[in-house]
Amino acid sequence: MISFILGSIFIVWCLVNRYSEGGKVEGQPLGMPKGTVRALITVMLVAFPLGYIIRGEEIPPLIVNAIFLAVAFYFEARRSEHEKLKDIIDEIKTPELIQIDLRKEKKPLYLPKYSVRFLLVVLLVITLISNYLGPDIPFVAMNTILDLLIIISLFIIGTSFRSIINSKEKENLKEQIANMDSSLSEVQIIEKLMFEQTSQKKRIARSVISIIMLIAIITALIFYTVEIDYTILSLFDYDLTLNTVLVLSTYAYYGFRD
Repeated sequence: MISFILGSIFIVWCLVNRYSEGGKVEGQPLGMPKGTVRALITVMLVAFPLGYIIRGEEIPPLIVNAIFLAVAFYFEARRSEHEKLKDIIDEIKTPELIQIDLRKEKKPLYLPKYSVRFLLVVLLVITLISNYLGPDIPFVAMNTILDLLIIISLFIIGTSFRSIINSKEKENLKEQIANMDSSLSEVQIIEKLMFEQTSQKKRIARSVISIIMLIAIITALIFYTVEIDYTILSLFDYDLTLNTVLVLSTYAYYGFRD
């Protein structure tokens, strides 16, 4: 329940900011700050076990796995406009350090810098302390070789798609630089590339993927709450259930989104 309350609060908060003046972030999924959907998914996952601790029930092993891996992926995968700027400067191969006055970059969930990371740490601490002072439920993770292989494989699949996209973007970047007006200075070229609008097709695709992943994780958490699940495939004594597929899909998403 706590997970859904937090999720609802952040969804309303993001929508209010998104449709306020100057709140839309061009070129990003749903017109919201980069990483907003990942931040929301991670926050909901990390907060989810609190409901089990309050009820004194065992936390599903897959959820335990998802929490710590999602937090690790989230902390590692944050990428800012400053890194995009570095990529462009590297392509131009400018020997001098070029300073570009970047537009104020909005952070995930429209919160100040590092707020989401701080919130995740606070939620983890609250969960551990609540469990220690309360039912003291053991945190049992899925740690079979097959589980780990599936998780790693999904993340690799996501990063592979991301690598292909990055490779194409770098090729396009080189072509754009080569075709730019030779009278432009390096600073003007960088500014033009930094603030160039993403194509509508790409924006729609990113938005659709983000919506699908958010719906998938919310559906999985609802199904876990009401104890609904279905076996999709049984192979080598391993049951692949609907909830498993929905939760595991987040690993591919974390790999896919830079």
